[in-house]
Parts: sequence; C-alpha cells; structure tokens
Amino acid sequence: MIAQILIADDNTDITGLLNDYLTSKGHRVIVVNDGYQMAAKAAEHIPHLIIADIQMPGAYGNSAYQVLQKEAATKKIPVIFMSAHSLTKLAKLLPNDPKTRFVQKPVNLDTLYELIKELLPMGGYCP
Repeated sequence: MIAQILIADDNTDITGLLNDYLTSKGHRVIVVNDGYQMAAKAAEHIPHLIIADIQMPGAYGNSAYQVLQKEAATKKIPVIFMSAHSLTKLAKLLPNDPKTRFVQKPVNLDTLYELIKELLPMGGYCP
C-alpha cells in the first residue's frame, strides 16, 4: 500500500516522527504546521489521507476539515484526528463521519497504521 498522506500538526517532533515512519512504509508525505496550510495543501495535492492535530495555530484541524467538506475535490479525503485530549472531551468538536477516526497522543504507531489501512482499503496508489 502506497499513499500520499498529509500530516498537519504544529509540533515538529510529531510531524518528524510521523514523516519518518510513513516514509519508511513507502508513503509519500506532505507536512504542514497549521489548519490553514492543511486546507490549502489538501486542495493543491488531493492526498489519499490526512492526519491532523485538533489544536493548531491559525485554524484547528476540525475547522480545516469543515473547509475541505465544502469542496468536491477534497470532501472524500479520510482524516485521522489526533489530540492529547481524550475522545470524550473532544466528541463535540469531531465530525460524525465514517471516513474520520481519532487517535490520542502520544500516538501508538501500530494503532495509527491500522487506522490508515482501515481508511485506505484500496491501498492508495502505486507510482
């Protein structure tokens, strides 16, 4: 499975870790550091999947997700949201959408990869 994955998080330690991990799995990775960049790069590159922090400068990940839902080219992109806060605390902020998932930080890479495989049943693309 090879996919183009957009990572949006303001913590460079997390983006670096996820970039290295996903690249080692053969994925193409785009990294951005805020919600505005997330929406812009998603529209520009149309990734197969987005992994987004909820709380970022500029625009939260869930706000950027709402922007993506308004465009035909980006509204079908699955999103894995991340946060240090629990799902219970964030339930009102997260969309009730079958193409979204939530993972709590610190992120377990095996759990994250299982979610990626679940959201990319067709395997992304092969270059």
